[in-house]
Amino acid sequence: MNIVAITPRTPAAAMGIQVGDELLTINGSSISDIIDYEFYAADEALDVLIRRAGIDRQISILKSLDEELGIIVEPMKIRSCANNCVFCFAHQNPPGVREALNFKDGDFRFSFLHGHYITMTNMGPKQLERVVEQQLSPLYISVHVTDPALRRKMLLYGKDDKLLDKLAYLTEHNIVLHTQIVLCPGWNDGEVLLRTINDLKQLAPQVQSVSIVPVGLTKYRDNLPHLDSYDQVTAQEFITWFEARRELFSVPDIERFVLLSDEFFILADVPIPDDDYYGDFSMVENGVGQCRDFANRFEASRAMLPSTLKKQTRLVFPTGLLGYSFLKKTIGTTLDDIGNLEYEIIPIRNEWLGADLVTVTGLVPARDVVTQLRSIEKADAIYLSYRMFSEDGVTLDDHTRDEMEQKLGMPVYIHHEDLMEILKPWI
Repeated sequence: MNIVAITPRTPAAAMGIQVGDELLTINGSSISDIIDYEFYAADEALDVLIRRAGIDRQISILKSLDEELGIIVEPMKIRSCANNCVFCFAHQNPPGVREALNFKDGDFRFSFLHGHYITMTNMGPKQLERVVEQQLSPLYISVHVTDPALRRKMLLYGKDDKLLDKLAYLTEHNIVLHTQIVLCPGWNDGEVLLRTINDLKQLAPQVQSVSIVPVGLTKYRDNLPHLDSYDQVTAQEFITWFEARRELFSVPDIERFVLLSDEFFILADVPIPDDDYYGDFSMVENGVGQCRDFANRFEASRAMLPSTLKKQTRLVFPTGLLGYSFLKKTIGTTLDDIGNLEYEIIPIRNEWLGADLVTVTGLVPARDVVTQLRSIEKADAIYLSYRMFSEDGVTLDDHTRDEMEQKLGMPVYIHHEDLMEILKPWI
């Protein structure tokens, strides 16, 4: 691993380790990434092997357990997924999508660090042993189906990847797992789903959750296997089927083992479940409980909202088609009562990916926002959900907030779903 920086006034700096050195081993263990480094550098007595200008140098360092060694290593390179899943979103992207979305992440290290879901097909004994040795827990696993023959068909992997053996090995060594099933009508639902959930139940409580999300499809599926998406009727039917079997999905000492994503309830046009359904809301970033969490935070902030704004103000809130009715029901009546506030919640049709297929806010592209807002009445501000943007501040189709603001000719802001923060500048 190349050393890219040294923290001043640390043991590494004191011992003369330099930027440009190559970090080879710590106490005899090879260092391949930042996780290795942080794990092995935690000891008090360290024998650090570096290579400088082709010459290996052994440096002995003593430090306290809570003291930082001070080496900054190069960023990790992500391992790609080994599958070609029939529902993989990366295969359904149009030209012009931001480059990162064409990459299929299958790296267990990023699952540990950032909660990315992985299938584990590219994990062999060495990777599994490393997870156990370094206790990289929890991990987030895309299971989809446990039947080996159907896994080969859905993941297009070509052979039995021994998923249940891998999960058993990890759980036997106290690795906590959160699992996910992308549900495809006619493929892994019904009795197949019951088998998958039952297989995962056998590994509880180390397997702590099963999140079920509906398959997401775009209009760019030429030469891909036929899949059906969920609509209001089929989502209602699935929720009814699921609720009738709820007792089959219970696990002792786990408040809620199997959870449906918000999308099912919104598609079915049924009320979002109460807090009890979501337990500790641990899966909220996976789309499980986001709506209830938002409604709760909004309700808690209502008493702090102003009764009026300092002057007449018009605000616009674009959202995906799926979230439109939920937002109107949740915040509409409260906003109606705020003086000097004129607002509009505008559903954006995702013409780029398929308006009847892709309806979530997080996949709304800048081009459709700009096209569909150009003709609206002038607004003091347009507020876009942070879910439309990557961590680097670009939309699905690789546009920035500044670019959208320039094209719309109105102020554009990114909000984090906190209405008080949105209204604060206008009070």
